[in-house]
Amino acid sequence: MNAPQDVMDDLSALGGFFTLTDATGSDAVPWHDLLADEPLATRLDQVRRALAEGTGQDPADVEVRVAMSALQVGLASRLWSVGLGAAVLHGAVPDLRSRHLLGSPGHGGVAPLALAEGTPWCPVPGPREAAAELVRSVVDGSLTDLDAACSRVGRVPPRVLLSNAASSLVGAARVLGTARPGAAATAWAVARLVLTAPGLAAGGATRSRADLPSGVGGPMERADEAFLRGGCCLFDRMPGHGLCPDCVRAPTHAHLVTPGH
Repeated sequence: MNAPQDVMDDLSALGGFFTLTDATGSDAVPWHDLLADEPLATRLDQVRRALAEGTGQDPADVEVRVAMSALQVGLASRLWSVGLGAAVLHGAVPDLRSRHLLGSPGHGGVAPLALAEGTPWCPVPGPREAAAELVRSVVDGSLTDLDAACSRVGRVPPRVLLSNAASSLVGAARVLGTARPGAAATAWAVARLVLTAPGLAAGGATRSRADLPSGVGGPMERADEAFLRGGCCLFDRMPGHGLCPDCVRAPTHAHLVTPGH
């Protein structure tokens, strides 16, 4: 089925990364064009300037890898939010492979994420079906293309990008569950299944809080669980940021870090 307007409106009403726009009359370009070297490098410069403004730095002092990590987090979060939101709230997922995606070529554009005309939607009657479709179209599709481009243009290690993607999925589930409490259990069920996909599993996993020092780990559905990334987002290289709660580099749990992180 084609994109129902009520689904698009409902997702966009959640705000933030859930926004799904109509590309008609906008500056949106195909996802593959957005990820081409020159447009992505231009977008990277825009993100560097935005980070510099927020931290009082000169743009030239913002590390390229840090800015590209932030850029990738933003785009990955949009993929997860739209896919998870559509699956959980409406029982259908748009085909989020790159061939069906559009977006503004610049950071902060008017069409953060849009679907090409005729993009197919797949009915997903339950969490397993939803997770399988998100793995097919996002993990093995548009996210793979995004990460390859960010690694190529921004020289960001694959481990950073993979852990960003896993953490962004957890964040999408958390935001969706907070905004729509009645859908929280389903959102977390889908997210947990996707996190175990071969293409994403190394990016992070859930752990018992009993096995972690106090304050370490990102919030999950249950209070006795936490999410721990498989790599660092590099944001602690920005002034005043520090390590994220789910960071695998926190000194208090350095014993959990495995070679290659």
